[in-house]
Amino acid sequence: MPEPAPALFVELGITSCFSFLRGASDARDLVLTALQLGYDAIGIADRNTLAGVVRLHTEAKTAMMRPVIGARLDLVDGPSFLAYPQDRQAYARLSRLLSKGKMHTLDEEWQDKDECHLSLEMLITEQAGIQLIVIPPDNLEAELYPAPYAAEEIPHLKLVGSDKLVSFTVLLRAIAPLIPSLGYVAVSYLYRGNDVARINRLDSLAKESGLSIMATNDVHYHGAEIRPLQDIMTCIREKTTLTKAGYLLNANAERHLKSPDEMYRLFQKWPHAIHATRDIADACRFSLDELKYEY
Repeated sequence: MPEPAPALFVELGITSCFSFLRGASDARDLVLTALQLGYDAIGIADRNTLAGVVRLHTEAKTAMMRPVIGARLDLVDGPSFLAYPQDRQAYARLSRLLSKGKMHTLDEEWQDKDECHLSLEMLITEQAGIQLIVIPPDNLEAELYPAPYAAEEIPHLKLVGSDKLVSFTVLLRAIAPLIPSLGYVAVSYLYRGNDVARINRLDSLAKESGLSIMATNDVHYHGAEIRPLQDIMTCIREKTTLTKAGYLLNANAERHLKSPDEMYRLFQKWPHAIHATRDIADACRFSLDELKYEY
């Protein structure tokens, strides 16, 4: 089977079924759909875990596609980030970061073994070589985060908590200088009538912080027909029923894989957001083939 030609767009915001009760599709369905849509590479970013990367790696290699290995980091004191290691050393740091987060669940305050306690300070400590893309909340002003501030400590910057809460727009300006590996702000169509204005605002905010925007469809399933399964999984996670779930469910069935051509059409006003996905995928060349047992 010949390798697919390089596509202009690479989907990097993919949640698979290894994000428990969040993603509705497994690696095989995601890869086969991506191949049919014309992708040559596909990313994976499951929530606070690398559990799904082996399955995606195997399926993508079989389909002659390049898997881009990463994770989604949901912080307890900040926004979420897509994290893609550029090399083996960066992959080791990402793995160490996730292991530290799991260890925190052994503390008395964090009893849920399925959770991963990741803080902004922990991310800053392990960020080297990891391409980070911050994920803004749906409402840029309503979601509030603890305001970090820097204390002059040696040998590294220390972030300490604050009673003050700030919006995402304020937080991004504060953390961008602290995270050299942060290069992009993720932007998606929410299909709520204000997408163009919202993406324009995020574009301006990113530029003010020395960043750029990166397009993603925030994929949770491989095809629109899988949306009912996604809804059921959401209800199980939230311990409710379909008739009572309401706004807990996604407002539409758009969180599926879309072709590179369709994504380019959606983001034709912001071509740099499309080009960013290719730049990130090409820069993050780490492969699970590089790993081996060392005695």
